[in-house]
Amino acid sequence: MKVIVSSAFQAPAELIWTLVKKSATLVYVTKGVLAFTGSSTFPEQWQQGHTVDSSLRFFGWLPGWRHQITFVKIDDDQRILSTNEGGGLVSVWNHQIRVVADAEGISRYVDEVDIRAGIVTPLVWGYAQCLYRYRQWRWKSLLASSLVV
Repeated sequence: MKVIVSSAFQAPAELIWTLVKKSATLVYVTKGVLAFTGSSTFPEQWQQGHTVDSSLRFFGWLPGWRHQITFVKIDDDQRILSTNEGGGLVSVWNHQIRVVADAEGISRYVDEVDIRAGIVTPLVWGYAQCLYRYRQWRWKSLLASSLVV
């Protein structure tokens, strides 16, 4: 099943793209709904071909499973970051982030996720719908604070 969530952000595409590539951004935008045990060992910036392993904690406290993220593509020209992920109940969680400059100072941010989790796929898909809408709401908060100079 596929999840696609898109938002328009009042920020330059280059700023958003720079933040997409930072591990601290992932930790920030998922905080409260999903936490990564061991995120302190994540690299400062994601690198194509790199794989990270972490244990998930749902809502920050409910133990999940080991989750692996492999950064398959990080394209600075097209502003696309693609990962192949999975673990526990989820055999496939392939995520693509796209950042597109729409107009002067306005950018489109798109999360697209392909999910496969056997019989529980519909439940995982529902969680992903909520997760990515929450993430994009957190993105707006992050951008508002980082633009204040």
